[in-house]
Amino acid sequence: MISLDASEKGTSVDNTWTTLINSNMANGIRWKKGWLLALAGLIFVLLIFYLASMSSKSGVKNFNIFQPKGQGHFSPHVNWFWVKGYTVWPEFSHKPSIANEHFRTHCVKNADFSITGLPRMVKEWESSADTSCQTLHKTFDAIFNVEARKAHLKIPQPFKPKVSRWLGNKQALMQELYDQDIIHIVSKFTREHTVFNPLRNKRPVSPPEIPEQKYVDDIVNRTAATCDFCKFKENTAEHLFGRIESKYAFSASNVFKIEALHALIALKTHHPLKWNYDQFMDLMGLTNAWLKKAKTHHPIGLYPSLIWDILPHCGASQVHPHVQVMFDPSRYHGVVESWREAAQDYYNSFGTNYYTDLVGIYSALGLSVAYGNATVFANLVPKKDHEVVVMAKESDKDFFSLLFYTLRAFLDDEHVFCYSMGLGYPALGKMEGKIPAYARIITRGPVTDNRADISSLELFTAGNVNIDPWKTIQLVRNSVQSRAGTR
Repeated sequence: MISLDASEKGTSVDNTWTTLINSNMANGIRWKKGWLLALAGLIFVLLIFYLASMSSKSGVKNFNIFQPKGQGHFSPHVNWFWVKGYTVWPEFSHKPSIANEHFRTHCVKNADFSITGLPRMVKEWESSADTSCQTLHKTFDAIFNVEARKAHLKIPQPFKPKVSRWLGNKQALMQELYDQDIIHIVSKFTREHTVFNPLRNKRPVSPPEIPEQKYVDDIVNRTAATCDFCKFKENTAEHLFGRIESKYAFSASNVFKIEALHALIALKTHHPLKWNYDQFMDLMGLTNAWLKKAKTHHPIGLYPSLIWDILPHCGASQVHPHVQVMFDPSRYHGVVESWREAAQDYYNSFGTNYYTDLVGIYSALGLSVAYGNATVFANLVPKKDHEVVVMAKESDKDFFSLLFYTLRAFLDDEHVFCYSMGLGYPALGKMEGKIPAYARIITRGPVTDNRADISSLELFTAGNVNIDPWKTIQLVRNSVQSRAGTR
């Protein structure tokens, strides 16, 4: 045991305190450094989280790209944004690999070309010995799933007279009622699902209390005097880079926007249904002109999505005919983007252009009509009645002409005055994931109908459509043949 005298003890105590103090000071400094480093790390993590929240696929992006800079000038200003990477796909082609004539003679010799005949057609097609038929069937099977189901029921005797009246007292329809054909079609890449029951479309339709043409004329006359679009120079807003105007149409800035670059392109005529070929071509051509001008002033714009609703039953806020254009810097809007992502997934799986293969399938099935460099097909997974898709490499004259012939088929030949349309144009200044120009059109039923034509069925489960796509495409085919032949 080592002993210390008093002086040694004092010195030892002093040294101990000094060591302890120095140690605490060192620990304090280290603690402060650690605390500061931890704080800095936390700030860094929060900063990364903030940037990631702006740039993530599901995050909210604050582009804030249109800040004033001087009188009437804007400067694009983006600190951080996300653009999903897409590869460059093979170029879109509207030319099918198999014509409908070849398909009928080599792939399916005994087919019933209808929605109820489709399941049997697909089975016969699968067993074809023709190499080109086998190749196309593999493409069809990769994109679509088709299932046929039978539905049976019993009807109590007291209920039968009412059901018979619903079917126009037609005995054949009553027999069909007990043995109904239900067709489910799923688009595997877009995840769209439509259920067909053709019997529902065979029910007699009671005429509306007010003739539809009279309803349209009345609402046009009632709204003309107070229509803002009829006095667009005084009663519509402009973008800061100005409006554009043509012989039959003009642009305006949407007052209540859903996109920083959100325009209205409207006709100068007030009537929503009375427009001819020249007026329509001028209107749609102005959508391209506006996008070009917007791109010049705001180069960040990439992806054009467009919509057009006709009359209040379709959700149109104005009777005056107008197209809405949204020009997004990072992605297409909604379903247009879903179609683009589906095409990317398809390319990743098979290495070919989804839209080209889609057109090839519809052409073989006799569900398409070609016009110049454009094509239109009756969709096998429609959202609502009579859905057709018009498609071309670019939003050009052939594309707009075929769109015109299709719309006039519904308005003038089928006398369906209410339709909704959504369009996507190829990205401006970007080749990756470049979609073709396309438009999807659906009819919305009688314009006087107070009932909604879209319910929780369409919103939350599967679409229910009861009009045979082969009947729809024949309607469009007749329109193209009669109207295009006169030009």
